[in-house]
Amino acid sequence: MLLVSAAGAGLFSLLPATGRAAAHTGIAALDTPSIPVKSPASVLLVAINRAGNRLVAVGEHGVIIYSDDNGLSWAQGQVPVNVTLTCVAFATPQLGWAAGHFGVILITSDAGKTWTMQLNGIQANQLTQQAAQDPAVASSACPCAALALVRAAHFMDEGPDKPFLSMLVLGPQHVMVFGAYRMTMVTTDGGKSWVDWSLHIYDKFSHNLYGAAVIGADYYLCAEEGLVFCSTDGGNTFLPLAPTSPVTLFGIMGAGDGSLIVYGVAGTCLRSTDGGQSWTTIALASQDDVTSGRVLRSGTVLLITEAGALFKSVDNGATFTLVPGVTPLPFFDLEEAADNALILVGGAGVTRLSETILNS
Repeated sequence: MLLVSAAGAGLFSLLPATGRAAAHTGIAALDTPSIPVKSPASVLLVAINRAGNRLVAVGEHGVIIYSDDNGLSWAQGQVPVNVTLTCVAFATPQLGWAAGHFGVILITSDAGKTWTMQLNGIQANQLTQQAAQDPAVASSACPCAALALVRAAHFMDEGPDKPFLSMLVLGPQHVMVFGAYRMTMVTTDGGKSWVDWSLHIYDKFSHNLYGAAVIGADYYLCAEEGLVFCSTDGGNTFLPLAPTSPVTLFGIMGAGDGSLIVYGVAGTCLRSTDGGQSWTTIALASQDDVTSGRVLRSGTVLLITEAGALFKSVDNGATFTLVPGVTPLPFFDLEEAADNALILVGGAGVTRLSETILNS
């Protein structure tokens, strides 16, 4: 496995084992459409995002569901693959991308009703090999350049078994998708073509890139071993920031006052008020993995855990309190609906919470 959560199961135990057997399974799943399910809102879901006022969530077996009534009812989209999908984001209310296991990148132009595949792990490995063979790599300042050919050969040998884990949809033409072992793909033509961008991330040892966010004018990534990377040049180079803590980070977000908040394994939460030059540990009343976070339109900062706890902060992440009255289910992501309800997704599917719960 790439990573098992601190609890030993759950969201990140969904990452596939690497190797030829996994690659063979993945090739079959790449050619198999997602199976229609009777209760779309009850399947395991990993990520959720907004397409205008529509909510779109993705999960296991290629299931993608959408809601036009703030999460009260859900329909299933048509998806050409049967792999776990880990991230979804939109450039416009109609145009969006999803990505996940076995190097899959999907696109929709009808707000999530139908999807087509733009890239798979076989093609991604070929792009990684092409990038490593570029003569310019020899003069690259990136610390990972020296191992580029070895890494690419390993990817080709292992097959299309590596998952994408996060993405930045920067516009209708510009998308960046990140994943295991520093796997990174970029398009600047809406997905008509993709290029390997992994040599632009200054990470010598190819850590898994779990979280990505645009905060202000800069792009941020967070990864294993407490690593955080920042690009101040539009994604051309991602340089490491000051160390946080030696644990895996699953996400990063920016609070209303400009501070950075990262979160991850075993209740880890840290905050920086100086652009990532230093970090302060923020205490949470939990030792469970913090799997996702959101800054609401009101400015309230939320964190959720794999054990089903919901935490809120009204001081830009300086302190967090537990929100009472939330049924403890395995939560993996959350989004704010147009009516201000909270839509949480995870191992039990969709959970909808009224905004009033934050004031209880």
